[in-house]
Amino acid sequence: MNLFKWTVSTCAVLAAVTFTACNDSTSANVTVVTGDNSSSSTSKDSPSSASKDNQSSSSKESSKDYDCSVTDGVKVLYPEDGAKFKMGDTITVIYGSDVKGSGYRFVFKTSEDDIGVDMLPTSAGPKDPDGKTCYEQKVVLQEETDDDDATAEPTDTAIIRVIPYEKTAKGSNSGTFKVTE
Repeated sequence: MNLFKWTVSTCAVLAAVTFTACNDSTSANVTVVTGDNSSSSTSKDSPSSASKDNQSSSSKESSKDYDCSVTDGVKVLYPEDGAKFKMGDTITVIYGSDVKGSGYRFVFKTSEDDIGVDMLPTSAGPKDPDGKTCYEQKVVLQEETDDDDATAEPTDTAIIRVIPYEKTAKGSNSGTFKVTE
């Protein structure tokens, strides 16, 4: 009986630690963009940079002209149709959502029919989005290396799909964009 109690206690502690670790890592990767006077380092025309870090930074300018309101799903506003990027670029994905849950997957697809590749190692994004706010997530167009798997590849028909973990059918695609070497 004591072995059973010890096993249950150990499992409960491990579950609590795991949940907390996931909770901390996902909340660090999202930026809520509001209408306040926050500073900006990017613009609507090109919310991308050559930076390699995945942390989002507050960027009023990159989201100010977007209508992120959505009901019962996800709405991806950037990258837009016709955007052009190079391998190694960091893209700031701009999206709105009202799907509550444990976060989102950011999937790079070479076309509408491609199953895609996760661009982040863990979920990211808000757990309780309001359906009105624009959210930003930085992702890197990364080629395969010895240490990491590829998160992208050159194509004329690239798409980033933002997918809620618990309600995958509510996901949405970005516009179609071009990725070059």
